[in-house]
Amino acid sequence: MARDGRPTEIFVSYSPADTAWATWIAWELEAAGYKTMIQAWDFVPGTNFIDFMDRGVSEAQLVVAVLSRNYLGSRYGRMEWQAALRADPDNPSNKLVTIRLEDVQVEGLLSTITWVDLLGVTDPGQARAQLLSRVGEAMSGRAKPEAAPAFPDGSRVPPSPPTLPPPAERARARRSPVTAPKFPPAAGDDRGRESISVLHIGGPRFGRALPDPGDPFTPEDMQARIWADLTAMYDRGMPRPDLMVVSGDLTESGSLGQFGQATRFITDLRLLIGLEPHRLILLPGPRDVTKAAASAYFMTCEADDVSPQPPYWPKWRHFATLFGEVYQGLDDRVFDAAQPWTLFEVPDLKVVVAGLNSTMAMSHLERDAYALLGEGQAAWFAERLRQFEEDAWLRLGVLGHPPGELRDLQTFERLLGHRLNLLLHGGTGEGTEGRIAAPRSGRHQVVEIGPDGLRLWRPDGQPDGRPQLVRSRWRAAGTTFTGQSPPAAAPAPRAAEREPSPVELLLDRITEVCEARHERARIRRFDTHLVVTHPEDGFVRQTMIGAYAGEGTEGGATPPRRRRTTSPGAPTPPACPPSWSTRVRPPPAHCATS
Repeated sequence: MARDGRPTEIFVSYSPADTAWATWIAWELEAAGYKTMIQAWDFVPGTNFIDFMDRGVSEAQLVVAVLSRNYLGSRYGRMEWQAALRADPDNPSNKLVTIRLEDVQVEGLLSTITWVDLLGVTDPGQARAQLLSRVGEAMSGRAKPEAAPAFPDGSRVPPSPPTLPPPAERARARRSPVTAPKFPPAAGDDRGRESISVLHIGGPRFGRALPDPGDPFTPEDMQARIWADLTAMYDRGMPRPDLMVVSGDLTESGSLGQFGQATRFITDLRLLIGLEPHRLILLPGPRDVTKAAASAYFMTCEADDVSPQPPYWPKWRHFATLFGEVYQGLDDRVFDAAQPWTLFEVPDLKVVVAGLNSTMAMSHLERDAYALLGEGQAAWFAERLRQFEEDAWLRLGVLGHPPGELRDLQTFERLLGHRLNLLLHGGTGEGTEGRIAAPRSGRHQVVEIGPDGLRLWRPDGQPDGRPQLVRSRWRAAGTTFTGQSPPAAAPAPRAAEREPSPVELLLDRITEVCEARHERARIRRFDTHLVVTHPEDGFVRQTMIGAYAGEGTEGGATPPRRRRTTSPGAPTPPACPPSWSTRVRPPPAHCATS
């Protein structure tokens, strides 16, 4: 049952990565008079998602599945369409309608459902007509055409002009967008962008006891302030945000209630400005460490007579819960005990963001209150960013602490400084080259990144309303702005093949002879000689065999120079006579040789 009392007619099943398509489909269905249920508008953060999914599939008359690579690889997506098929196994097309967005291979039971093919459709009217036609057939259980069929004698009936149902009155008791979503046809991979705009929000610190006068206090007030400021800056020519970044300090002290406020604020604001979940960047700041959980962990370790193990994972327990709810269904967004940091890949923008966790050393103890990344985290990001640098994607970093407070700043600079194009951090004050400081708590700014530098848009910026311009060139980030991938590196030229020299041919023959004569011989080869080691009569014989091609003349062949190694302090052995072989007694069984 929907919130306004009307029964749910259509449940939209999709991957959060395809939110733009899903919300457009839901908007068009509701404009045609259907009552829909969709995660983006109807799921309440903090509630049970499995229960929401079960109610949607079971109560709805029809399930509309948005097919894409993300959806077919999603665990929750698979559960939803399988539940729809089980609801009507005899005639699954009456319960499940599939919308194909990408050229994907549909296999198994899902392949038996005829899909609405929107692949390559760029006209919203055509897409709307195909969608409503197929949904109408499924809802009515018949495929009656809108136009009258031709009379059997062959005469034609003039077709009636296509009509669409009039828009229905929309309920406003949900988190639906203020304006109709834009039609989101898939863009070609070669499309470039003039800029990438990042909405950078200073840590809201929900739970503060005494905010500054005039500052918003509740999640609703803060959301309204940011929305109003963005609307005003749009009028000044600012582009709409492509990414939303909160650089830590979502809460004041990491309590469960404070994280609940933060979840509601992030989810509602993201929907208000029209961003999909995969374009949201979150990471913990120093105030997001739950010190009570860290203290309880230390006490449990003391009771069990074990030592607490850094980085003390329970301190992030409430943040991890928020992270899981905000990125519900996005399997590539990871923050867990094995990897308490996140790499945010945004393929549709050709941007990658390193969510750096600078709270690795923190606990409830004052001695641990410092910023640290650790070599393991820094090396992990450095290795994974290497491929994006080779592909010329824009590479951003986000850090909860000011970088100057990192105890291992040298490690950051050595491993990551050259990998990142720009670092957004939680410290206040003026930014430096390649680093942008966050505005004060609860405030925001928009960083517009272009190929030749960036522009900073602030609500209380310059008196004339123009943004602050910072000139810069981004190293190895051209694909983001041009859409053209860098040319593949030419394969290394193969060394020119040459004929083996007479000495090399002779060494080949000698090697064959030695291998045939001594079954367990070990042969090391050098430019003009061989070193052959083999057991014989209880000894290990080592023989050096030189090769000389040409007439044998006096002094024509010089034995290879021999080198002996002795341990420090040992007496110098006498010089060896110019012999070509030595005999070495094998060591006793208890000795080890290198």
